[in-house]
Order: sequence, then C-alpha cells, then structure tokens
Amino acid sequence: MDEYEEFRNLARTLVGHLQAGGNEKKTVSHGGLTIEGWVVDPGHSYGSETHYSPGAWKEVWGNNDEIILGTDSELYSHSWGCTESADTVGTERRASLTKLAAKDLVGQDGAPFHTYTEKLKRLRWS
Repeated sequence: MDEYEEFRNLARTLVGHLQAGGNEKKTVSHGGLTIEGWVVDPGHSYGSETHYSPGAWKEVWGNNDEIILGTDSELYSHSWGCTESADTVGTERRASLTKLAAKDLVGQDGAPFHTYTEKLKRLRWS
C-alpha cells in the first residue's frame, strides 16, 4: 500500500470514529456543492479596516483555506471573504469550496501527507 492509500485509510477510519462519537459537524455550501464534515484546520482569518478620509472607508474580512474532512472521507478547502467600502453599493462576497487532490496534500516537509496525517490524528481527540 502506498502513502496516499494509507492516508485515505486513516481518513475513512477517522470519519467512522467521528460519526460514532457524535462529533459536531459543520455544513458548507458553495457553487452547488454542499459538504458536511469536521474542521481539520481552521485556516487563516484576516480582517482590516482602512479609513482614507471622511466618508471614504473600506473593510475587508474573511478566511482562507479552512480544511474540512467531509463525511465522504475527502478533504476540502473552504475560503470566503467580504469587502465593504464607501465606493461600492452593498457587500462584495467571494467564496470557494474545493475538493483537495493528492498533490494538494503532499506538503513540503517530512514524508508525503505528513502534515495532514498529523492533523487528522489530532482531530479525533479535539
């Protein structure tokens, strides 16, 4: 069995444990895709508020690369953000929900899939 299949087996086993334990799931939808699962990595939240002059302002906030283990044992990247400013009417929203491929999970340090293997192992206990 290769490293990726070992990783996939870990994900499948973990989903079984999480479902049996009744661990709270998160539901995310975007672009016609809806997943239900558990947050493996909360990603990187960001926010800023900029004032240029009276009546001219801009606020930006969101989150990049929240990683979710779906009930289908796949890993997904969820990102979202919003921008509001005095120059726009309403709020500009952006979002993405993408199933991660093996190449997205390899990492740059340690053995292939090491980073996400460690995160999955910790998820069961969080």
